[in-house]
Amino acid sequence: MRKDSASFEKLLEGYFEKTLKSDPVSATIHGIRKAEGKLPRTGLQEEKRRQEFRLRTLKKLSSIPPTELSPEQNLDRLALRAKLLREIEDYQRGRHEIDPGAVDFVLNILLHELIRGDTEPARAAKNIHSILRKAPGYLEDSSAMLRRPEPVWLRVMQQTVEGVPSFLQALEKFLELQPGTKSHPRLLAAALKCIQNYACKAVEKKPGEAGSFAVGREILARRVRDELGLDYSLEEIEALAWSEISRINKMISLACRPFGRAQDPEKIIGKQRSLWIPPENLLNFYQDTTQSIKKAFQDSGAVTFPAREELMVKPVPDFMRHLFPTAAYSSPGAFEKEQKGIFWVNDLSVTRSTPEEKRAEQQQHFGLALTCAHEAYPGHHLQFVSSNQHRRKWRRLFSHAIFYEGWTLWCEQMMVDLKIEKDPLLQIQQLHDALWRAHRILVDLRLQTRVYSYEQAVRHLRRHLGFTKSRAEADVNWYTASPGIPMSYWLGRLENNRLKEKLVDGRGWSLKQFNDWLLSFGTIPQAWIEKYGLS
Repeated sequence: MRKDSASFEKLLEGYFEKTLKSDPVSATIHGIRKAEGKLPRTGLQEEKRRQEFRLRTLKKLSSIPPTELSPEQNLDRLALRAKLLREIEDYQRGRHEIDPGAVDFVLNILLHELIRGDTEPARAAKNIHSILRKAPGYLEDSSAMLRRPEPVWLRVMQQTVEGVPSFLQALEKFLELQPGTKSHPRLLAAALKCIQNYACKAVEKKPGEAGSFAVGREILARRVRDELGLDYSLEEIEALAWSEISRINKMISLACRPFGRAQDPEKIIGKQRSLWIPPENLLNFYQDTTQSIKKAFQDSGAVTFPAREELMVKPVPDFMRHLFPTAAYSSPGAFEKEQKGIFWVNDLSVTRSTPEEKRAEQQQHFGLALTCAHEAYPGHHLQFVSSNQHRRKWRRLFSHAIFYEGWTLWCEQMMVDLKIEKDPLLQIQQLHDALWRAHRILVDLRLQTRVYSYEQAVRHLRRHLGFTKSRAEADVNWYTASPGIPMSYWLGRLENNRLKEKLVDGRGWSLKQFNDWLLSFGTIPQAWIEKYGLS
């Protein structure tokens, strides 16, 4: 190995080893057992030390000539550089001083362990106890960093804290079932108190200016270039979004014609949902549908299914029902030996008493075939398991939404194109969701560049997509904290289609060859794969 190539490998390994050691929560989620039950050190001095480490790493990375690296190393170089730049920017704009997200951080790792408790209860109970003991100190140190909390994030934090008692009840129900966990009432009471104290201190601080979540035009443009891998200007992205919205609306009109004049997808889908008679056992129906879609894709020869993977379709445990949507997916960690994903089904009909109420709840799962393709096969589960088996160890930890969300929307499109499901409503559902993702591009861009206020973003979703106020606010809450990710969904879907036209339609590749080629590089932008992965 050449000197510069060896230096890069050493830099990459050193960066991740130190980062995972200082962030045991991230290490736990990735499947590193020795990190379990721990919370990271936090505080202004700790944040400063991490920033200095990032700056040193970026300086060393910049000193290595890209021409001396292999194509695979260059892909890791681009991904590491993008990660460092994002974290450096977040520190420089003081995100750690305006983001009251410490409560959400603690709850997320507790939820991760609660999910683990479905298959490894003793291990999960031990880790939950340890995290609960460490939570007061972590929250106190995090609170000391807050200066001027961002108003939207402050409101989201308050909503989160309102739901904490019910979440802790879920923890309590789980821990009650485990032997040797008698101290949990005291730990849970202390956790509730320290969370409430954190919230009170955050509310007492003078809030930041409205819209302080926005990263601004310069940073967003850089993230489009360095995280999405696109050479589009922000003006070009806006023009693209409007073009896609117009195109999708025309396709929706054509797809709705067989259902009568002046019909829109919301009314068509709503009517069919109300007429749908759910199966007697919804969980079995999900299991059968998931396997049916998996087999149909295997028979189509559209993509290779990785070895050593397993997907469990499971009901959401009673004590976690209020924490999940109708369906959700939990991926295995990058370094987990057993690559088992869980596809959760939340059938709330079991909590209802009358037949009418039960049927209404089950009808919320109408059109679940697209959900199965998106979350399971060949969507998130197949993609993440494939990424987790990448021969380059650290590639597994790079995760770019333009790929993993673009891939799932690509899977939905293949459902239609390959006629995996022949229901005529499938295309209407897929197009209706596509329109939502296209509008996301506009809202994400305008929010982060301060063209839109929070309220204007909410109005946009209500006006153009018919969202309720609460649904629109929930969507925009997420957009404010994730610049560049909401737009990644449809931009990623377009990138897949662009490359498909180039390689399948242009060079004569088979669809399977194309999909396998995409998946073989991990979860990184398609444009990078095109640059360094094509011979």
